Amino acid sequence: MSAVSPSVRLKKSGIGQHWQRLRRQYAIEGYLHGLGHAAVARWVRSGKNTWDDHAMLAEVNRLAPQFAAASSEKLAAFGRQLRSEVGAGRALVEVVASAFALIRESSKRVYGLYHHDVQILAGLAMCRGAIAEMATGEGKTLVQSLVAFTLSLHGRGVHVATANSYLAERDQEASVSLLRFLGVSSALLPEKAPIPEKRKAYAADVTFGTGTEFGFDYLRDQLERFRTPPLALGERFFNAVLQTELSGETVLAQRGLVYAVLDEADSILIDEASTPLVIATRDDGAHRQPAPFLVANELVRQLREGIDFLPGTAEKPPRLTPVGETLVCSDRFPVPWQDLRRPWKRYVENALSARYRFHRDVHYVLNEDKVVIIDEFTGRARAESSWKDGLHQAVEAKEGVEIQAESESAASISRQRFYKLYENLCGMTGTAMDSAGELWEAFRLPVVPIPRHRPSQAKTLPARVFISEEAKINAVVADIARLRQQGRAILVGTRTIGNSEKLSAALDGAHISHRVLNARQDAEEAAIITDAGKPATVTIATNMAGRGTHISLDDSVLQHGGLHVIALELEESRRIDLQLTGRGARQGQPGSCQVFLSADDFILRRYSPEDAELLVRSSADPQGEVPGNRWEGVFHRAQSKAEKVRYEGRRGMLRHDEWLSETKRRI
Repeated sequence: MSAVSPSVRLKKSGIGQHWQRLRRQYAIEGYLHGLGHAAVARWVRSGKNTWDDHAMLAEVNRLAPQFAAASSEKLAAFGRQLRSEVGAGRALVEVVASAFALIRESSKRVYGLYHHDVQILAGLAMCRGAIAEMATGEGKTLVQSLVAFTLSLHGRGVHVATANSYLAERDQEASVSLLRFLGVSSALLPEKAPIPEKRKAYAADVTFGTGTEFGFDYLRDQLERFRTPPLALGERFFNAVLQTELSGETVLAQRGLVYAVLDEADSILIDEASTPLVIATRDDGAHRQPAPFLVANELVRQLREGIDFLPGTAEKPPRLTPVGETLVCSDRFPVPWQDLRRPWKRYVENALSARYRFHRDVHYVLNEDKVVIIDEFTGRARAESSWKDGLHQAVEAKEGVEIQAESESAASISRQRFYKLYENLCGMTGTAMDSAGELWEAFRLPVVPIPRHRPSQAKTLPARVFISEEAKINAVVADIARLRQQGRAILVGTRTIGNSEKLSAALDGAHISHRVLNARQDAEEAAIITDAGKPATVTIATNMAGRGTHISLDDSVLQHGGLHVIALELEESRRIDLQLTGRGARQGQPGSCQVFLSADDFILRRYSPEDAELLVRSSADPQGEVPGNRWEGVFHRAQSKAEKVRYEGRRGMLRHDEWLSETKRRI
């Protein structure tokens, strides 16, 4: 350990200046990412700002030599001592510096990894109930170990929620040895497992799982509570004192919602919040009355756009006009009235949505003659999910596969309301500042930006814009061929499976070897990512490679400029674009990124179709390219429209969920 004092180290590293600037920003300017002094005052009064992170970091560094001189047995014993003291009522703020210094040294012993000062700062921000924004590649998994261990000292259970099962398994494997060294148990929350197996995972000090699985288990427990009739006072006493002691059995999986640590917090709290958590029940096998879906599917082919139906907008699905409503109920079509479970108009509008709004290899894939939904934010298949109110069956009718039985909603909750049930909530991500206002508004979570450990070497090249998708893909293929000759590794991010396969076909035509990572290759993900950092390697990926994926680069790739990331189009959220481009130039490594855009891109066609038409007519260039500096702003304005639409949708869902919850409570 260096003999230089902590304050001098902080000054030299620039971290101290950065943190002092943030403290002045919060305390003097009264400014919390555009929300004003009142928001800061509420945050301070909430009690979450009870320690000084700057001073706490200095204390952690001061304790480092003491822990470095201790034996491994003494480190483990001190971990047990801390747990005993906190369990006996000692305040967390009194032990957090010791806990951080302990796990920092233990990590060095177990893994050979020593937490940097910026990682300590991120952990401190999270322990006081904030979202730490750390640039991609800054080692969020190590930060997670700091927070999980410290919060586990209370002995009430810590839930580490990730965006997908791949990340949950990876994080648990990365932390299990370190936590075990300190006497802390950890477990991976199994999906589709019986209650006893889940209960065992929840009994661990730290439980790793997907955010959705934690929510579904909560709903299952609430259903179980609802099914179990309330007991009289004497029965409750008998159950609590005698039966539990004798059998130790309980019908519930979770033991409470106390601490939640969210990895990729903006994905869990914002991106996925557009859809509620719903537990549904349904019969196995085919639908007993498939006729309405089949008739509606044939009927919509004969309807006239603009006369019988309106095609819909970014905000609204397709809907029938008054003329269309009269037509579909006329004798012209053989409506199977006896088989209807909802108004006939709903069947027809679902069929319109299936035909004009939901597309194969974009919103779903066909897997063994079944329609499987694709998660638009992660690019992963959601085999257990289905669209409600007959929409899923309408898509099955369109695809000509067997129509499955409908699901019935048994319980639901918005993701916002679920995470607000936790007594303590914190998280980390690489892209939170853009949504700082919404995170505070919905969850009262401040966002704390954390400086980089090393200066970034990322190079962002100017966007290239084309009048058609074909011209864009041809340019991307030519660019990939050039970069491969330089010995670079290339990652291409696409919005949909269909686009990834179009580019794959074009690369095949140019005889360029490559790998494709999307929902069809979900099981091959680890192997594909392992090879993605080798020289001249081309990897095409949907959003599966956007969050939490670490691509290790060969030394020769680093010498030739590092990983080059190509975004094939803009997403509906700027944060998702940043997650993709952040795959390159991690941890101070060299790297570059570039965005390719076209008039056929979804973001422009859906949210600014008039600009798409202008772009098509704007160039006489034989390659179909137009000046990017003139048109790039048009795409970003369309993206801003998309973000606003999604934000309003989330707000509306939360208001409805709160109203429904209050109504149930009053009843």
